[in-house]
Amino acid sequence: MPESIVDAAVLSSISHLELIARQAVEGALSGLHHSHFMGRNVEFSEHRLYHPGDELRLIDWRAYAKTDRFHVKLFEEDTNLRAMILTDMSGSMRFGETGKSKLLYAQQLTASLSHLILSQGDSVGVLVFDDIVRSYIPPRNRTDQWGGVLDILTNTVMSNDESAIADVLAELGEVLKKRGLVILVSDLIDDPDRVLQNLALLKKSHQEVLVFHILSPEEIELPFYGTVEFHPLEGESDSMRTVPRRLQKKYQERVQRFLRRYREGCVEFGIEYNLLRTDQPLEKVLREYLQRRLRTRNRS
Repeated sequence: MPESIVDAAVLSSISHLELIARQAVEGALSGLHHSHFMGRNVEFSEHRLYHPGDELRLIDWRAYAKTDRFHVKLFEEDTNLRAMILTDMSGSMRFGETGKSKLLYAQQLTASLSHLILSQGDSVGVLVFDDIVRSYIPPRNRTDQWGGVLDILTNTVMSNDESAIADVLAELGEVLKKRGLVILVSDLIDDPDRVLQNLALLKKSHQEVLVFHILSPEEIELPFYGTVEFHPLEGESDSMRTVPRRLQKKYQERVQRFLRRYREGCVEFGIEYNLLRTDQPLEKVLREYLQRRLRTRNRS
């Protein structure tokens, strides 16, 4: 198991919590979520070997005829919440000098959320991207799903090209057919207007949308002294040598406009926005977020 992205403290801090959908999802959910449609529907997921105590009606007799071994059919209820986590692993996500990089923070957040969603009986998929979609595992609730999530989070080969968040969101919107939950984990370094427009389109297509905006404290505050040489993490730009203190005030004002545009845009379109700094303990902020979300849902 990739220890670098599996933080036991985070998993422990949220183990008693749930990520519950706020809007109706498809199907008659027997567990945590409000149903939009009545009825029950299941789809075949996989086989596994028969174990004493399994229901005999689940034995696949065709598989037995072919293999001379008993297998049972496993089914995935398509009435469960289907969550899709979009994780930005572009070059800019590698930045971060205080604590974790944005990339590691995003990987740990994705791993923790996917574990939580699977543990409550729901389906989760993960899409990893930079300028294009690099890896994708569709939403499922299977015994090996979390392992697949961890694999693409750690082993996907990324480029140094500039991220294209808006384009990836548009591509996703064309393939999502069922109501569900879309979670974007990114530093949102892209044109805010285009990103917000495509997030709004996902919302209009009956997806509940959550945004986790991950930034390092250095990006927000520019706390550097003396002459500093900055090297680009994306694209083919040249490095820049400057005195950050001379730029600090205007830089911070621009960052605040950037944050305000995303925050206010998400509110306008009914999208949940969360700013996370990499110097904040993930186990604390994620636990507090889930508790707050649950309280808000209970009051509604």
